[in-house]
Amino acid sequence: MHRIGPGEAVLLSPVELRQPATNPPITRMRITHHSIPQWPVDLRLQYDGYQMGSGSQTPITVGDVLYMIRTSLHRQITHDDWYQLSDFKHDAVTRAYYRRCSRVPSMETLEAQQGVKRVDYLKEEYMFAGLIRAPDEDGFFHWNLITERSY
Repeated sequence: MHRIGPGEAVLLSPVELRQPATNPPITRMRITHHSIPQWPVDLRLQYDGYQMGSGSQTPITVGDVLYMIRTSLHRQITHDDWYQLSDFKHDAVTRAYYRRCSRVPSMETLEAQQGVKRVDYLKEEYMFAGLIRAPDEDGFFHWNLITERSY
């Protein structure tokens, strides 16, 4: 969704989702968040000569970025991930988990059965707010994921 004002948002159109995510368009990017640096989101699109013609590469789109961020954040954590949390972070992630599960009462049981997810590590700041370019280290285009509290 795209925020258009305080408390107002509209769905992104299919045309907006197909737009290149960056200008100039790129085919590789890595997205990280300071709360979960152990789980970068890597996007690397392969050559698709039929779609773009003349041997060019398909650029990463807005839809690709949003889909991959959501997919990555909604992965269940492992037992090892859970045991590596400090007591303080354990409590904060637990609160975030219960908040997420209770947000949609009709889905609460299903969400609870899926366990703690990466998004719970973002605690109260889980709403997508954008990406900021970060220094490149290894040939990827690096971006920092910016999140904020839900209103």
